[in-house]
Amino acid sequence: MKHLLLFILITSFFIGCSVKQQEVDIKISDKNDIGTSVKPKKDVFNERIDAFNGVNIIEDDFSIFDDGKVMKVAFIYPSRIVAKYAKSSMSTILGYFDYKKIKYEIKVFDTLSEDEFSVANAINSAKAEGFPNVIALFTPKIVPYLHTLDTSDLRVYLPLTNKENINFINNNFIYGGISYRDQISKLLEYSNINNVMFYQSSFLGDKLKTLYENMNLDVKVVKEIKNKKNYYKGIVKDYRLRNSTLFLNTPIIKTSILLSQLRAYEVSPRVILSTQINYSPQILTLTQVKDRNNFVIANSIEKIDDILKDSLDTYGSDIMYNWVDYSTLVGINYLYDENESGLIQTNILDNQVVYEPKLFKTTAYGFLEIK
Repeated sequence: MKHLLLFILITSFFIGCSVKQQEVDIKISDKNDIGTSVKPKKDVFNERIDAFNGVNIIEDDFSIFDDGKVMKVAFIYPSRIVAKYAKSSMSTILGYFDYKKIKYEIKVFDTLSEDEFSVANAINSAKAEGFPNVIALFTPKIVPYLHTLDTSDLRVYLPLTNKENINFINNNFIYGGISYRDQISKLLEYSNINNVMFYQSSFLGDKLKTLYENMNLDVKVVKEIKNKKNYYKGIVKDYRLRNSTLFLNTPIIKTSILLSQLRAYEVSPRVILSTQINYSPQILTLTQVKDRNNFVIANSIEKIDDILKDSLDTYGSDIMYNWVDYSTLVGINYLYDENESGLIQTNILDNQVVYEPKLFKTTAYGFLEIK
C-alpha cells in the first residue's frame, strides 16, 4: 500500500491528471548515482522535471500473456536544455507501455547539461546497470561525442537528431529528428520568384534560415523579428511583400502578431508558408480566420491508432501536435518490436526515421490537409 500511495503521489505531481493508477515498485537510487535527483537553481527551468529523476519504475500490472520478459529502458536527458520536452516524452513512453500491456523497467538519468563528462557518465551507468535500450533526449550538438563512446551493447534512439544534422552515424543508433529540409522542399511547391523571409534568431530560427540559404532559394528580402520591441508597422508595410511568397521562420506568438498585422495594414502576400514550428492549435486561438486565409503549414506527424492515442492522452502526451512526443513514440515502438505490428505508419530506413511531410491550411475549426 505504501508503494501504491507513493506512486500515485509522484504520478499526480509529475504526469498530472492520469486517470489510470497502477501498482508499481519505485526504487530511489543511491544519492551518488548519476540517476539521483539533482535539484537545479530555480532560474534554470520552471517545470518540475526533477520529480522523476533517479527512480526506477517497474510495472507490476501485467498482461495475462506474461512471457516473463521485461523491457528495460534508460531515459537520458539534460534538464537545463530540454526540460520542456522531457516531461511529455516520458509521458509518451509510459502511455505506450500502458497501451501494450507489457512489463517494463525505466530508469531516468538527468545529465543537467550536455558536458561530455556527464553524458559519458550517464551512458556508462545505463550500460553497467543493464539497460540495453536508451532514449537520449540530446540535441545534435553533442551527438558526435556520443558516437565516440562505447555503446556497442546498446540501442540508442535520438528523438531530436536527424542524420542531415551530423557528419557520420553509428549503426546501433536510430535518428528520430524530423527533416526541416524535406518540409521546406514540400513548401517550395507554392513558391514564386518573389520570395521574402521573416525569421527570429534562435537555434531553430537560424537553422531554418540557413537551410533556405543552402537550398539556393532566391530570397529578395530577409527581415529579422526581434524578441522584443518590434515596429510591426514598419516591418509589414513594405511594397515588396505584395504578391510575394512569405516564409515565416518565427515561433507561434510572433507568427500570430505578423499575420494579424499583415491584414490590419492590408498587405497581401500571395501565400504565407511555415514549417512544423507553427503547427499548433495555438495558432488557431491567437489569430482570426481571415488572418490565416493564405497560410500553409508543413507537418510530419502521422495519425495513430485511436486507442493508442487515448492511452497517450491519459498520460499527458501531445501526440497530435508535439513532434518530439511523436518522435519518442516512433522510437519506443521501434525499440520494443521494430514496428513488426505496423502500429506506427512512419517507417525507419537506414537508421533514420522517414517522415513524410504534408501541407495543411487552417479553418475556423482546425487544420485541413491540402490534397
